Amino acid sequence: MIERFTVIGLGRFGARLATSLAQAGVEVIGIDKSREVVEELRDQVTLAIAMDATDEAALRLQGIDQVDTAIVGMGRNFEATAMTTALLKSLRVKRVIARAGNPMQARILQRIGADSIVSPEDESADRWSHKLLMPFIVDHVELGSGYALAQLPTPEPWRGRKLADLDLRNKHKVTIVAIKRRVASATATGAEDYDERVVDLPQPGSMVGPDDTLILAGFDQDIERLPR
Repeated sequence: MIERFTVIGLGRFGARLATSLAQAGVEVIGIDKSREVVEELRDQVTLAIAMDATDEAALRLQGIDQVDTAIVGMGRNFEATAMTTALLKSLRVKRVIARAGNPMQARILQRIGADSIVSPEDESADRWSHKLLMPFIVDHVELGSGYALAQLPTPEPWRGRKLADLDLRNKHKVTIVAIKRRVASATATGAEDYDERVVDLPQPGSMVGPDDTLILAGFDQDIERLPR
């Protein structure tokens, strides 16, 4: 069964989120008070509706009470965000994610019943901080306060060595979760191509290749100190 989402508030954040979800193949209902905004997004989501999301009868009429997840992405009108979040919870939407502009708003939305809080400005700043402090990292996903999954090219001192010999958990306080490697594959024309795949679930005897990408878990301060 295809999961159903609604994104309420189609500003830069909401519109980008709605189109990304739709491109992933799920059902997306986009809602905004502006008809102009809705028209621009109409062909990129399952359904785009111009309406007031603080109107309970209108939400029911459009079947918003039947979606699996609702994201309240209105950025400037916190009163509308709070009212919409409360309405969605009263309609028993399974999961409600609300956008907060600051920690006080986040606390209020949590008390209203929001299941998760998103703070795009803070998260974007955090991602750029990691990019600037750790330019050798390919990707960085925050799992908790200061703890993350990171992808990085194999540091030169680790190339051609076994994980048991590297002893990363004791020496660097990080854990290798997976190893990605470029694997040759034939195309329809018979030419050789390369795909990057997870080829090894880490074992003590796993060998780290020179062109491998390592996926590891650890605290940011420990990841920052890894060899480049």
